[in-house]
Amino acid sequence: MSQLYLVRHGQASFGAANYDQLSPLGYQQAQWLGEHFRALNIQFDRVVTGSLSRQQQTAQAILDGNAQSLPLNVDEGFNEFDFHGLARIYCRFSEIPVPGTANGGREFFQMLRKAMIAWSRGELHAVDSEPGDLALETWDQFHDRVHDALQQLIAREQDETVLAVSSGGAMAMVLSQVLHCGVDTLINLNMQTRNTGVHHLFYNQRGFQLAGFNALAHLQQPGRMDALSYT
Repeated sequence: MSQLYLVRHGQASFGAANYDQLSPLGYQQAQWLGEHFRALNIQFDRVVTGSLSRQQQTAQAILDGNAQSLPLNVDEGFNEFDFHGLARIYCRFSEIPVPGTANGGREFFQMLRKAMIAWSRGELHAVDSEPGDLALETWDQFHDRVHDALQQLIAREQDETVLAVSSGGAMAMVLSQVLHCGVDTLINLNMQTRNTGVHHLFYNQRGFQLAGFNALAHLQQPGRMDALSYT
């Protein structure tokens, strides 16, 4: 069987004008993870990322820490959903202001949980758009593009070890499809996955089996506990 190490990107620039860049801590988290893989003698045959900068920066830092040089294969199926756009549309729908990102973004993520439920029920696509709004993909479109990305992995399965770097929402969608769980569980999985958390799966032509969830051994050690982050 092949193995998939599905990794969430490192800490990004939450609250900044451009979220889609790793923070200095995000680079460090990814470097430590690569060093952890190297210590375990885990070498990758292939690397897949979404097209987002934070995902590709994380993948490259992991490879650097693992002393490997591999091309990054881009599959947009592993991209995150547009959570900023979803937040704006949901708050307009609910007639509330978009919460700020102070205090670690607690209020923002409480709102986002509600927004994801409304999105999954198809409640937000009747909301009038405003100038500058990008079209929000439907929940089914999100489901299908992640499913297609997984099928691409299966199609190329050849007893290999694959690193895939994605984002919390897309990774939760992967697990919901592997575990056949509902939307509430998917959202809980999304909210629990930390930066550079590792989901470990085995797979072959018949499908995927989950072997590990949100592993953080590279951070859960003396001197690094303050490097644990969610955003």
